[in-house]
Amino acid sequence: MNTLKKLLISSLVLGSFLPQMALANQAYASSASAAASACPVDPNWLKNPSLPTEVKKSGADGSSNFCDFYQFSTQTFLYLMSQDPNGQRNFMNQANYPVLEFKDDGSPANSCDNSITGPTLRTALAKAGAGTSVTTGQAGGGATIYAQDGNVVYYDVRFSKSLCALTGSAVEMQKQNIINFPAGTMELKFGWKVLSDAEIASNAFVTQKQSIGGKNVTLGLAGMHMVAATKDHPEFVWTTYEHINNTPDCTPPDAQNGNAWTFASASCTAALPGSADAANACKFNQPPKNQTTPTGTPTNICRVHPYGTASGDPKAAQNLTDVTTQNSELLSLLTQPTTPASMKVLANYFTVGALWVSDISQSSGGVGVPNERGSLRLANSVAETDYQHVNLNSTFASNCFGCHNYAGTGQQVSNNITTQALSHIFKDIKIGQGENIDVTSTTTIGDNSMAAGICGGEKGVCQSTAKYLKWNGNWTNANSSAGSVCGCTGI
Repeated sequence: MNTLKKLLISSLVLGSFLPQMALANQAYASSASAAASACPVDPNWLKNPSLPTEVKKSGADGSSNFCDFYQFSTQTFLYLMSQDPNGQRNFMNQANYPVLEFKDDGSPANSCDNSITGPTLRTALAKAGAGTSVTTGQAGGGATIYAQDGNVVYYDVRFSKSLCALTGSAVEMQKQNIINFPAGTMELKFGWKVLSDAEIASNAFVTQKQSIGGKNVTLGLAGMHMVAATKDHPEFVWTTYEHINNTPDCTPPDAQNGNAWTFASASCTAALPGSADAANACKFNQPPKNQTTPTGTPTNICRVHPYGTASGDPKAAQNLTDVTTQNSELLSLLTQPTTPASMKVLANYFTVGALWVSDISQSSGGVGVPNERGSLRLANSVAETDYQHVNLNSTFASNCFGCHNYAGTGQQVSNNITTQALSHIFKDIKIGQGENIDVTSTTTIGDNSMAAGICGGEKGVCQSTAKYLKWNGNWTNANSSAGSVCGCTGI
């Protein structure tokens, strides 16, 4: 899955962080001020938060325009960040959005029971193509990043509890006429950094308490992926958010002398854009791989494509206008005196962009990503640090759909559950529950002897999907939308 801005922020929100926060996100104001009401934010989303069930259709032809998608995302974000009567933010409600758990060996634990017993935080994992599960680590090659204070960024994942009841059997899916994840399904990935006492006092972060290595710490939200499926958009609407002080742009519009960033040193920031060159000693966007230590050498990160958009991208101006207007209008609401303090902290976050497909009967991907809309080069600088160079003219464009492939409803093999491609955590959920899953094979299985070679062994479908999977001896062609599938179980 695979993934900005000068803001004037209220001192009530930022406290001691104001000097550095006010310099954040260089491209933000310049784009947003030109169209202050092109894509409004409804104040009721803040006053009476609720989950939207569908993307509006405001287009003259009855279709959804870009603004509709950004409004859908903003309303969803505000609901998830709102607090219940006990002061808990909605996304932290374990009954509705369980956190993905693992065993000490990294294999899935039961995330659907009523207790959290296994580890939930990760520092890095390799991508699925290397034979391991993409779960709570960075996208791509398993990068690990460290803030300028030397603390590592941790990742965790939450998901809709409804996935616990969804079948992993292709035969049962056929009976229930299921080819996509149910409308309302959400998956949420978070990047967290350990906060200092000063950062905690600033009230500039959404926080959660954790015990790490026997020490109680407060984690601050650095970035967040939010993906939500609807009936009209089973491909999920992919949206990503970041803290405004995370990273500078690799090619900033203004001089950066004196700017302070969580993930970029002052000296390297001041030398941008030249210091963003791959050969430069600052090593921007070149994090180490698969580190496990809680502290390390600070990582320099800069944002390659602000708002996931480059000049010349299809409908770039429309996308930039709508996403920046959503950011500026939401900021205006969040900084009102009547806004609850628990929500004012969201003024320190911004929408990087969103991604969806135009025609759900057609698949995502392809050279030029012709069926994709929104921020086509979308990447989160703290969740896809070294996957930000999205090349739309490549056979693999490393945006969200580059890694999370959507098969259109009009395709012969169109089951997005059995592919294990659209969702990278569904198999973790099912195996953690002690259930089996069916995984689509790219090769048609004709008989039992073929199945053994296609499904089993280290290079078979099951272990190629995740190293903790093995073939259980079953296969079927019964579900035409899923194609040939291999029955997989946990090792």
